[in-house]
Amino acid sequence: MNTLHPLEEPTLRRFRHLMARGRTDAARDCLLEALAREPNLPGVHVALARLRWPGPDYRFWLAWFHAHLTPRLYLEIGVEKGDTLALALPPTRAVGVDPAPLGDPLLRCHGNARLYWQTSADFFAALPADSGLTPDGFDLAFIDGDHRFETVLDDFIAIERHAAPGAVVLLHDTLPLTAATAERERRTGFYTGDGWKIVPCLRSLRPDLQIITIPTAPTGLTVITGLDPQNTVLSDRKPLIRQTYAALPPEHAVEAPHAMFSLGINDTDWVAQWLRSARGR
Repeated sequence: MNTLHPLEEPTLRRFRHLMARGRTDAARDCLLEALAREPNLPGVHVALARLRWPGPDYRFWLAWFHAHLTPRLYLEIGVEKGDTLALALPPTRAVGVDPAPLGDPLLRCHGNARLYWQTSADFFAALPADSGLTPDGFDLAFIDGDHRFETVLDDFIAIERHAAPGAVVLLHDTLPLTAATAERERRTGFYTGDGWKIVPCLRSLRPDLQIITIPTAPTGLTVITGLDPQNTVLSDRKPLIRQTYAALPPEHAVEAPHAMFSLGINDTDWVAQWLRSARGR
């Protein structure tokens, strides 16, 4: 049984006390001071994320994209319990990939859904004929599997090859909250991993893509369209890309996210307008 660190509950009580009195800056400093003393405080991380990125969270946005796009085929990498896979509603066909899902995620689904109990690498290496990805591809995909940069890169490369015209890819955990939670190796309960590096990588090497990151709790959601299944820039340069981005530190991503991630606005009207423009290019 997991037990709370003795610093966590007093910090959250003080945070709530300060917020109730409208002292937002002091409340934020309270959370940061606690994390400086102990970097593994999941509840404190969640409070900081909601304070930093107010408004609808990432699950709201997943549901919004389903309602807005009504995708014919939805592909999800990293299913876990199936909470996000269940956001796909008829007539969408949902395809989930996860080597170790929790329980039976398909019980949460409302329509036509299929789950493949394997790694994304194995799935794409021998694409199941009944996945529905060939020949017409997917319309909406969500990458939320292994959070290491090299795996996210591989997943994006593989997914793009099966993109239908106008398809949209969503990347989770692309807006680091703290340096300690945004490293390659997991040392904290609240964890982003270094998969966030995919965003500056794509913005640098694939200027043909249309990319924004919605500043939504807890750790952002990146939206990508303008996909090109024939583009081989990333696969051709993959060893060099891995070597180059392995050394990219998380501190700048945490301190200056607007410079690194091309942040959008956490607002449905703004995202709808951006999406219309991006898909029309």
